[in-house]
Amino acid sequence: MDLFIDTHLNDVIIMLSKNGKIIKQKIVKDEKENSKIIMPLIKKVLNKAIPESIIVVNGPGSFTGVRLGVTIAKTLAYTLKIPIRTISSLECLAVSLPNEEKIVAFSDNNGYYIGIFNKESLIGNYEYLSNSEFEKYSQKHPVTTNIELDYNKIIAYALSKETQNPHEVNPLYIKKIDVEK
Repeated sequence: MDLFIDTHLNDVIIMLSKNGKIIKQKIVKDEKENSKIIMPLIKKVLNKAIPESIIVVNGPGSFTGVRLGVTIAKTLAYTLKIPIRTISSLECLAVSLPNEEKIVAFSDNNGYYIGIFNKESLIGNYEYLSNSEFEKYSQKHPVTTNIELDYNKIIAYALSKETQNPHEVNPLYIKKIDVEK
């Protein structure tokens, strides 16, 4: 069984899959205190089962949300001595769309995270654009937003990726904080 953890925005998504198919899930929408609910949700989903591997969405997204999910996933993988894999939030979007070449994006309060993909392969780098920059960009490029995620495809794709040493799993931050600007 594989434990899937996604906290890259305000939602907390915890799933348990077997052979790439979801067998149990808990999703809490628009949660403001992810740190208080994530461990009880993981405990409920696992229900005393021990996962064989962990998949974590490592960003980009909310700084605190990404850091929380990655830290918990790393800790579980290390203490349970099980493999860990990462998938980016933008890869999740790309995997959920059938077309081969695609530009996917999702927003936070101040702008948009963008990735350009050929199938599931990233072309170039992820970008973060302010709302006004995104408006101009999307007038020239066919960007897909509001994508319904297909978690069975996402988990199957993530399971095809290489496992990582838990100590080498890091959050994926794209957006610069005010001090870096």
